[in-house]
Amino acid sequence: LVHGYMVLKIPIEGKHIRIAAIQANIEQSKKWDPKYAATIMQIYSDLTQEASADDPELIVWPEAATPKSVYRDPNVFNKVKKLAVLTDTPILLGSTQLAKYKITEPKQRAKFLNSAFLIRPDTNRNLTLRYNKIRLLPFSEYLPYKETIPWAYLHIPDADNYLPGQKYTVFDQPGYRFGVTICWENIFPDHVRKFVGNGAQFLINITNEAWFGETAAPYQFLSMNVFRAVENRRFLLRCANTGISCLIDPCGRIIKKVQDDKGQEIFVKGVLVGSVIPVNDLTFYSRYGDWFVGLSIIYSLLFLLLAIIKKKPTTA
Repeated sequence: LVHGYMVLKIPIEGKHIRIAAIQANIEQSKKWDPKYAATIMQIYSDLTQEASADDPELIVWPEAATPKSVYRDPNVFNKVKKLAVLTDTPILLGSTQLAKYKITEPKQRAKFLNSAFLIRPDTNRNLTLRYNKIRLLPFSEYLPYKETIPWAYLHIPDADNYLPGQKYTVFDQPGYRFGVTICWENIFPDHVRKFVGNGAQFLINITNEAWFGETAAPYQFLSMNVFRAVENRRFLLRCANTGISCLIDPCGRIIKKVQDDKGQEIFVKGVLVGSVIPVNDLTFYSRYGDWFVGLSIIYSLLFLLLAIIKKKPTTA
């Protein structure tokens, strides 16, 4: 409590970087339907131009925002690139890409990467910066222990289309550096701290939670993001397709949210523009990770062992 009180008293100072989050509210049933591809891109275009009126230095779209791969489809890339040029602002967005994976067997399928791309006004498709999702979602992007567990006999649908990324990429922009996590990766504190260890001065989480409908899931995922911000003492922008998109400060306070006039936070369309301060200092957790937790487990096991082997007192 004393440490927390002292930390909260330390002001966070530095240059303010204005960033924007786009919450397009695209229904899951429409995201991959070719009939709605043009409509989806138009929604993102309109909201991006709306956000640019507040002069952000970075505009963020959610996970799997584009109806086709921004890397594989030149038309999609060119549309996003034109928006970046029009607004004179880099655009960070989620999209899939085909992995560099050679198919050698007839039954093998092409593998994809769930990625975050940074498209700047001055870069071409081949030089676009990207981060490939490392922690894949089981039973959606891969089947755990597929070689040993007969999932087909348990009537589990095959979900083996994605490969995990390998590098904790930090996007280095003039004046700031940030790390990006995709979907549920913010559940894992040890995963997020590695971006901070690699030099990320603030964090961005892009996600698509349309799958869950109007349930408690978006609120639960949001609460986990609060912990990641506090653990690393970093500003954290959360950009979700259907919500909750928000800005969290290093003390875990939610500064801004995308909401409609009635205060609705999920399944609404909107734009969030706020300021973050790049932070360089590392917290104890950012430096050492779960060292304290490991030590606590060891001590707990020792006490348990002592309790087991201790002789019961004899009675007269």
